[in-house]
Amino acid sequence: MPDSISVKELAQHMEKRGKLQAPASNATTGERRALLVQHSLALKEAANAAADLQPGEDVDGWMLLRCMDIDCYDRNPRVRTNKRYADIRASIEARGGLKDALSVTRRPGASRYMCYFGGNTRLQIVQELWLETHDARYEWIRVVVHRWLSEADVIAAHLAENENRAETLFWEKARGTALLKSELESELKRALSLRELSEHAQRCGLKLHSVTASNYLFAIDYLAPIGLHLTHESTAAIRSRFGCLDKLANALNLDPLVRQTAFEELVADLATEINAGREMDDPPRLCKDEVETILSRMTSLFATLAQCTPAAAERAALQLAGADRQLPDSEIRRLLCELPPYDTVSDATDAAERGAAAAPLPTRKGWHTRTGIRLSKRIADFARVFRLSDCIRVDPAQPQGFCVEPLPTAHGDPEETGQLGRVAAHRLLAQLSIRAGGCETEADPIVALLRDPSSWAATRSLLDAYHRACAEKPPSVEEE
Repeated sequence: MPDSISVKELAQHMEKRGKLQAPASNATTGERRALLVQHSLALKEAANAAADLQPGEDVDGWMLLRCMDIDCYDRNPRVRTNKRYADIRASIEARGGLKDALSVTRRPGASRYMCYFGGNTRLQIVQELWLETHDARYEWIRVVVHRWLSEADVIAAHLAENENRAETLFWEKARGTALLKSELESELKRALSLRELSEHAQRCGLKLHSVTASNYLFAIDYLAPIGLHLTHESTAAIRSRFGCLDKLANALNLDPLVRQTAFEELVADLATEINAGREMDDPPRLCKDEVETILSRMTSLFATLAQCTPAAAERAALQLAGADRQLPDSEIRRLLCELPPYDTVSDATDAAERGAAAAPLPTRKGWHTRTGIRLSKRIADFARVFRLSDCIRVDPAQPQGFCVEPLPTAHGDPEETGQLGRVAAHRLLAQLSIRAGGCETEADPIVALLRDPSSWAATRSLLDAYHRACAEKPPSVEEE
């Protein structure tokens, strides 16, 4: 109110607005002043915005903190030193301290603050400068205090800041995503689907597509030893092949524990090779050839467990990946036994010659065809002993000059008919037929095949069947 207004005028003004009890008409100035004092004492005091806060609870706002009273976030997804560390330090020194405010928060009941929205590198640098120089310019930091919401909120804030700066590796984002999922599930007390994880992340201010999250979580679960070298592209390729081979293995009822152990050993061996001689602070990404090698080894590993040829496993995995529907187990098993189709040719003469070359072999002796190609005598004898002559076809297009047709279904007890040994021998011949090498280093292609570790599973089955047959009935000289 202006100083020129009198007590009487103020009282009359409040009387007109109904805020002051009207005094007697002959009231003196002193009586009017007493009414004004009584009215002011009856007013409620202003509300206290912090009245409901518990001791140690924060509200959003600004403040100054000593740099040594702040901690870096102890669950920061970053696993390597910031490549721009030296540049950031030089900038802070040139500017005489940290001019930008840090975002901080603290857990309920904690006495110390920690970085909330990034800033770990800058805090480390300021603390180093203060300890080295004790310069007052580095002692105090202006901070923005954020009220604590949840652990998942802090993780998402750090991931979002790292994503904005584009300074993190695929593996660092994968670790952060797995940590975020774990915290969300702990808070919600239930498992989250990929779609739910994506939605919760977006509510925390983090863009996370469900497909991207799937790649992250697959890398964490299966590829940790080579995690620092992964990218979205390489992880997606490995995950796709893993999924196809997993479906093939389920169709064959292969032991999940054996499959898991074998794959873990494969990744561990790959890590030893890939990490050798590489700088871990700035790891190079997997190149295309390295990814192809990984996919090939995965397929060969499955072929060993499934006792089929790597080519058959590769072909089945590719067909399964390109299928537009869910294939039944019976069809998947057929893909693993099915031979590749011949290349289509437009020339009728070439087609006729190919058909003649692929005709059944007429006798057990000679193994000649009209193409003039002759099979190895040792291969012919091997097929004859295990009653596989009818499955062999001469095919000049194959590396060894022949192909192997699917084995007919046997009736009765396979152990009584010797079917176990026959199946193992059939697999060995099928694997030998697609080998591009072997004969150059070994005079005998069968010996070359048996020296190959990829054939040892089938060889073991073959030997077991042989010893079982010998135990029941020793072979005669004529049979040998």
